[in-house]
Amino acid sequence: MRFMFPKSIVAVAVAVTVAGAGPLAAAEPGTAPESQAETENRLEQLKKEVLQDVDDRRDFIQRMVDSQFSFGELGFQEFETQRYLTGILEREGFEIELGTAGMPSGWLARWGSGRPVIALGSDVDGIPKSSQVPGVAYRQPQIEGAPSHGEGHNSGQAVNIAAALAVKEIMEREGIPGTLLIWPGIAEEQLGGKAYFVRAGVFDDVDIVLYSHVSSAMTTAWGDSRGNGMVSVEYTFAGESAHGAGDPWRSS
Repeated sequence: MRFMFPKSIVAVAVAVTVAGAGPLAAAEPGTAPESQAETENRLEQLKKEVLQDVDDRRDFIQRMVDSQFSFGELGFQEFETQRYLTGILEREGFEIELGTAGMPSGWLARWGSGRPVIALGSDVDGIPKSSQVPGVAYRQPQIEGAPSHGEGHNSGQAVNIAAALAVKEIMEREGIPGTLLIWPGIAEEQLGGKAYFVRAGVFDDVDIVLYSHVSSAMTTAWGDSRGNGMVSVEYTFAGESAHGAGDPWRSS
C-alpha cells in the first residue's frame, strides 16, 4: 500500500491477523462455537478499540515524527534513525536484528510467532540539500546545503510503530497468534534497500506487506502502484536541484 493513515493500517492489520488466526477465542466447554456474525461484530469492536489506542498515542507519534525529522540522514547512513527506532521497539518487546541484508544501517524488528506474518514498512532516508526549518511554508534551510526529510520519510515509521503497538496489545490480550515485522526502506532514493531485503529473503514467509508513504492527497491504495520499475539510467542535469518527480515545474 502506497500510503496508509495510522488508523487504516491498524484496521487492516487487525482484520488480517484475526482472519489468519481463525476464531478470536476458543469457545468455553459446553457452549456453541462463535457464529460468523458474532465474529464479525467482535472484529468491529476490536477495530474501534485499537483505533482509540492510536488516538491516545498522538503525542508519542508526533515525537517520533519530529525526532526522525531532526536526523535527516542520507541513504545508507541512517544510523541515528536506526538507533532511535529500534530502541523504541526493543523496549516494547520486539526482537531486533541490525545490519540486515549486509546494510550497516539496515534492521528488522519482529514480535510474536506463527501466521499470519504482517510486515509494516516505510522509508527512512533523507534527500540531499533539503534542510528546512519545520513549520515554515517557504524555503528556509536550517543548515544551508544539508540533507533533510524533504519527502516525508520522517513520518512513515511513526505510523507503523503506533499501528504495531496497538495491534500487539490486542493480540496479547485475545491470545491471537501471528507475527508483526517492521522493516525500514533504507536508501529509497537510491533504489537501494528494498532490493537488498528481497534478495536476502526477508519477505519469503510474509503474508502481507502494509507499506506507508506520505502522499499529498492523504489517500490509501492497495496492490500495484506506479513507479515500480527499476532501470539503471545515468542522467546529467543542468539547473537547480529539485525533488519534483511527478511535477518538477512545481519545485524550486
